[in-house]
Amino acid sequence: MIDNPDTDGIAGGKIIVVSNRLPFVLKRDASGNLSRHASAGGLVTAVAPVVVRNKGIWIGWPGIQLDNPEELIPESDPNDKTPTAGLLSSQVVAVQVEPQVFDSYYNGCCNRTFWPLFHSMPDRAVFSADHWKSYQEVNRMFANHTIQSLRSLPKTEANGVACNTPLIWIHDYHLMLCANTVRNVCDEMNLKCKIGFFLHIPFPPWDIFRLFPWADEVLQGMLGCDMVGFHIEDYCLNFVDCCQRRLGCRVDRKGLLVEHGGRSVRVRPLPIGIPFDRFVQLAESAPAVLAPAPAQKVVLGVDRLDYTKGLVHRLCAFEILLQKYPQHLEKVTLLQISVPSRTDVKEYQELKEEMDQLVGRINGRFTTPNWSPIRYIYGCVSQDELAAFYRDASVALVTPLRDGMNLVAKEFVACQINEPPGVLIVSPFAGAGEMMHEALICNPYEINDAAEVIHRALTMPEDERTLRMNYLRRREKTHSVDYWMRSFLKAMGTLISEDGEEVLPTTMQPVTMDDFDEYLSKYIGNTNKLALLLDYDGTLAPIAPHPDLAILPQETKHVLERLSNMPEVYISIISGRNVHNVKEMVGIDGLTYAGNHGLEILHPDGSHWWSSLQIFGR
Repeated sequence: MIDNPDTDGIAGGKIIVVSNRLPFVLKRDASGNLSRHASAGGLVTAVAPVVVRNKGIWIGWPGIQLDNPEELIPESDPNDKTPTAGLLSSQVVAVQVEPQVFDSYYNGCCNRTFWPLFHSMPDRAVFSADHWKSYQEVNRMFANHTIQSLRSLPKTEANGVACNTPLIWIHDYHLMLCANTVRNVCDEMNLKCKIGFFLHIPFPPWDIFRLFPWADEVLQGMLGCDMVGFHIEDYCLNFVDCCQRRLGCRVDRKGLLVEHGGRSVRVRPLPIGIPFDRFVQLAESAPAVLAPAPAQKVVLGVDRLDYTKGLVHRLCAFEILLQKYPQHLEKVTLLQISVPSRTDVKEYQELKEEMDQLVGRINGRFTTPNWSPIRYIYGCVSQDELAAFYRDASVALVTPLRDGMNLVAKEFVACQINEPPGVLIVSPFAGAGEMMHEALICNPYEINDAAEVIHRALTMPEDERTLRMNYLRRREKTHSVDYWMRSFLKAMGTLISEDGEEVLPTTMQPVTMDDFDEYLSKYIGNTNKLALLLDYDGTLAPIAPHPDLAILPQETKHVLERLSNMPEVYISIISGRNVHNVKEMVGIDGLTYAGNHGLEILHPDGSHWWSSLQIFGR
């Protein structure tokens, strides 16, 4: 937990949070007055109190189009108990975007391009230059508001030296270009700040990311930060690999560093958590909504209705379970809660129709007068109801085809206060699958195996269930959302005091001879030659006041002679001098000499090549 109510452990100045949306929703009543309504989510829960106590700033889109850009954001209700209750309107910056531009940026580039691409589903991605231009435009708008907010912060000094460097924290795939603009302007205006970025969805491997036509701009945008955070190390390594292969950056995979623009950018795995104690309290106070477990076991699924969640695969696996293990008939029910999402998008409409048909077919096949195998809720449920579902379910199915982290798995664990507890099943393709080792791992693509895993969870002995859940609860309680917040501040180097844990390096080490083996290994093989292209003045020979005084050192000449006798090494000396002069100064046969910066070349066999420009010059 964060203990210091004044500074939250931040060694420095104000914190500026930049996200696609503000931490609350603005709504207009019948009288035309604006009001604030709480937003759910781990980000708001963890970060909003820090911004409130730090007197920082939160920048985001307000959720509605304000006709008057100067219209003030209302203050929170005096009875508001949500994490944003103390966030003053003066701490909120609403970014106004034209509806058409926002639609192209958000529904176009973010949701139709980045969402499927970053979830490793490139066949669903749509690449549009117009959507990309809108994305660039909106990112510039967010960057401009961030710079204005940074300039508005009071400057304090200690002993005549500026201190309290502000921290800018940018969030998610909606704003991957923002940091680079902020960095460039701050450098020009000599504004001091630290910039961090956190991606809440997966970062894809190189062979998928390279499909995006403007991939280099995305990488450069993210590398404008001092630190880039992801949920798990796999995403970090994917990002580092893309930086090296697309931009040619020097990288440190072990230390998770990328060298870009003369800076060492830190890349860190920072798995997000949940407000564990809050979910425990909800589970303790929520009234029962499910029948007692001995009478009816409930397998629970809670997801947005999205093609990345593997909902169709899940229903098919449950159908196979009932078919293969008839002892579960009339004793096990799948409760699937699907929260509506992007209902105006054709793909999501088709997914809803497929789910409706599949639920109807399975229920029609197995239903008895007193039991239906699937209870399907298409809509939202309250936090109290959700906590009760989590608490009373025997099994939780968290089986996305791809997911950044998936907090449902963590929320289920926090609410498992009954004895004996339930069993968590998680996909290896969610970030949670990398962290929650005591859960049963289920590949959602393997439908028959998925049915076997569900059967194993339903028949697991009580002592094993208790042992697994105790370990899971202990880990999630420790690695809560507050721990995630502190981990981010620590990775940024903004904590007043460290906790003694071993930390990764923060700067790239100088290039060593060992580095050349790694960098050149893919160019050197049993059948390939190594080409050494060497300048003369200032490289082989020191710079001298007169060209005739630039003498090749004997040690260097001996090395060149030894290399020239190796059949796998090809050496060329390139100079602005006349080609015969450079050959005379080096004095080694068997090399290729290029004079006049390559306009004339003398090959080892004595043949002489001139550029057409060189001939014309004669």
